[in-house]
Amino acid sequence: MKLNCFSFTASFLLASSLISAVNVNHPLFTPFDKSKLDKSSFFEQFDYNTLIESDWKISHAKKDDEFAYVGKWNIEEPTVYPGFANDKGLVLKSPASHHAISYKLEEPFNNTGKNLVLQYEVKLQDGLECGGTYIKLLDYNFDKDHEFNNDTPYQVMFGPDKCGSENKIHFILRRLNPISNTYEEKHLVNTPMSRTGKLSTLYTLVLKKNQDFEIRINGEVAKAGNLIKKPKLMKPPLNPPKEIVDGDDFKPIDWDDRKFIPDPEQAEKPDDYDLKHGLSLIPDPKAVKPADWNEDEPEYIEDPSAHKPEEWDDEEDGIWLAPEIRNPKCSSGCGKWEPPLIINPTYIGPWIQPVMPNPNYKGEWKPRSKLNPNYFEDAQPSNLELIGGLGFELWSMKSQILFDNIYLGHSIKEAELIGNQTFVPKYDIEDYDLQHNRPPVKNEPVAPPPTFEDFVNDNDQSTVSRIREIFSMLYANQYSDISSFYYRFMSNPVGTIIQEPAVFFLYCCAFVSVFTFAFGLFGAFVFMVTGGAQATHYEQQSESTPKINEPDSEGDQDQNKIEEIIDDDEVKASSVKTSATSVSKRRT
Repeated sequence: MKLNCFSFTASFLLASSLISAVNVNHPLFTPFDKSKLDKSSFFEQFDYNTLIESDWKISHAKKDDEFAYVGKWNIEEPTVYPGFANDKGLVLKSPASHHAISYKLEEPFNNTGKNLVLQYEVKLQDGLECGGTYIKLLDYNFDKDHEFNNDTPYQVMFGPDKCGSENKIHFILRRLNPISNTYEEKHLVNTPMSRTGKLSTLYTLVLKKNQDFEIRINGEVAKAGNLIKKPKLMKPPLNPPKEIVDGDDFKPIDWDDRKFIPDPEQAEKPDDYDLKHGLSLIPDPKAVKPADWNEDEPEYIEDPSAHKPEEWDDEEDGIWLAPEIRNPKCSSGCGKWEPPLIINPTYIGPWIQPVMPNPNYKGEWKPRSKLNPNYFEDAQPSNLELIGGLGFELWSMKSQILFDNIYLGHSIKEAELIGNQTFVPKYDIEDYDLQHNRPPVKNEPVAPPPTFEDFVNDNDQSTVSRIREIFSMLYANQYSDISSFYYRFMSNPVGTIIQEPAVFFLYCCAFVSVFTFAFGLFGAFVFMVTGGAQATHYEQQSESTPKINEPDSEGDQDQNKIEEIIDDDEVKASSVKTSATSVSKRRT
């Protein structure tokens, strides 16, 4: 299925572009005629004056009993590359926040024995750095006990999710395991990538009653398959295996799984073993001992000019040994002469005993299989439970994400009709606006980004500038990794810790180290401020003390001088005693 490339409105716009190359004509928005849809279909264009007037309900619950959904929502027109005038959508307004909003259907949506078609538009006006834009089809009576949150049960989750280098379109079925009576999330593997531009993107999910599915982007099929015929499309698979390995089965002791064994008739080494297999190096048969080789003299002798030092103590320093020097009588060599080694020309490698087929070989042993006690068959995954509403439960580092033209029904033709009459003409306007109002691009070729060697060999930059550039590159790379881990941790704390324990431990250590260092700096600063003030106050008191005791007469002055001399002598004597005591303690 493909959406029509142009509509009448788009053709009119293209014709008008010949006259005006900059000003973009934005025709007035005309709501889609919902009478063309089946009564069981749901279609939302957000043609309300305000969000309060709509049936969409913002959730103020808490996620995992920790993080509150404080993100704001609004119904408004797009501000970046708008399409039709007065065409509004649901806009996620708060960056780096948890958002949750839901819509309760007037009648439960029943998909038993029918096709499921889910379609909606996403417009990333500020881009998408790290966050999701997926939608959930919620269970019947999803708001009976609690406000909408991440634990609210759902049947289908579909839509883009991007963070760092990870970019995919979720397709998750939440199915009941009749054996354990618990729900399991079945994730589509090898998902297609989402679009990250600032123009509107149309995402469509088709789940047919024959278990075929399609994921479409702007009307083009990006992923397709059959959930039953290709069980590896989902992880975990929709249906568990019929047979499993018997854990109680063990390999028999007499089981011989050696395909070949050493030949017992060739167990002895050959007669020429040393020449061909034993020695890789042999003495050179052509070598001749030099005529002046002295076998009676040692190669090294004691240095006759060396003398034992006078301060040498054999009891404390050990027995004194004179240093050795090369024997001057050994011009060519001394001691026993041996010919040098050369490569053995007849050597062919280590000897290996020949093998023969094992007559007792029984084959490779495998444990036997048994029937899976937890086996069940989900033959109709398209038969969902009753759907009671739709909801967006998202985290995003960026804001200004607009959702529009949400369709839920059973007809592929209805989804195509909506796309051709709403998305296609709007996309043409947006694309025309982008092409004619984007910032001009220089004609000069853009140089590739500098490498590490460029920073090192750049003589125009100072060493400080190059170091600053390198650290900025490292910081940008690390910031991207930390942001990606932070998003995964905020979305699923327990699962992230289990899957990446080393990364979690590393970031915890880094956080503790930075906190300790900052606290130490703060403590040093406080000590300098308060300690300095106390020292100044003490010095002022010391300087002011003699002034208080100034004598009033000459006799008093002489008496004070005598007392000061006595006090000085006592202080000096006390200092000498203290020093002597300290020295004696250190020697002890």
